[in-house]
Amino acid sequence: MLPRIDIKSLSALQSASFDAQSETESTALPACRCCASFHVLPLGQLPDARVFAGARLAYPLPGGKLYRCQDCHFVFRAPIYSKLTYDALYRTGVCTIWDDEMRVDHELVREALQRYLTSGSVLDVGCSTGNLLMPLTGRYTTFGAEINNEAANIAEKRGVHIVAHDLEDVAQLPSTFGAVVSCDVIEHVLNPLAFMRLLLAKTGINGLVVVSTGNADAWSWRLLGSRFWYCYLPEHLSFVSPAWFQHHANQLGADIVHTKRFVYGPELQWYGKALRLALMVLFRISPSMYYRLLPHGKRHHIPVGRGITCDHFVIVLRKRHPIV
Repeated sequence: MLPRIDIKSLSALQSASFDAQSETESTALPACRCCASFHVLPLGQLPDARVFAGARLAYPLPGGKLYRCQDCHFVFRAPIYSKLTYDALYRTGVCTIWDDEMRVDHELVREALQRYLTSGSVLDVGCSTGNLLMPLTGRYTTFGAEINNEAANIAEKRGVHIVAHDLEDVAQLPSTFGAVVSCDVIEHVLNPLAFMRLLLAKTGINGLVVVSTGNADAWSWRLLGSRFWYCYLPEHLSFVSPAWFQHHANQLGADIVHTKRFVYGPELQWYGKALRLALMVLFRISPSMYYRLLPHGKRHHIPVGRGITCDHFVIVLRKRHPIV
């Protein structure tokens, strides 16, 4: 049984920036949270959530709407709650919700690290239980930042030394890490551009930043819009792409040295992919018909989509030398 959270009892909720009523009454489009452009395209409504970070909510969390910035390629949920509210929800979430030892994104991030960093220190921002860096503790000095205390304790036991519990703590760390990695985290932050600046700032000379996340420019995402599976997760607020990184690389003072797109999810035979693709298209056309085809116990799951297309990517950036 999932633990239950009464979000109305969270004191942080009182400072939330989300106002469903004002959003409904207002016809103005929100500004892009990365480039402040109002040249945004509405992609559709997002569903209210009953579960957050593996914990059941006593009251539904409004989903808001999904938008795409046509200037910097950023896709984002709006309106959203304050950071304080999300922090409170994560701290009361299930610590093992993302604890999967066979994740393809972890494997790809580790491969990128070992290709571009021979030795040194690595900081994992949003390390959860430490699965990503655990196999590399013999090669690198491994550090982690994790908001959930129970997950952080597990990471410590796996050889990942916890040095921060939130982004404010990360900002106080020295800028000496050989690499900073962040796997499936950037989609959880309010402003990914500010997040990337922070990660790059924590690396030393020629430091690396390795990020893995969903690809908001994947053709399957463009086909489904706000009905794409990855944006159905209420923890996911911000969605980037290789094009987003290319647009902001100069502003970040970084060079893109490696990009790899990949399929996130189980390995499927062609007929399994074909079936899932058909269901995905059906969900785009008629969610109600899609849910009627599912067994009753699966009607509250996120829609089908994993394992079909290259809807994720890993990207490696190298910090440029400062101009003297």
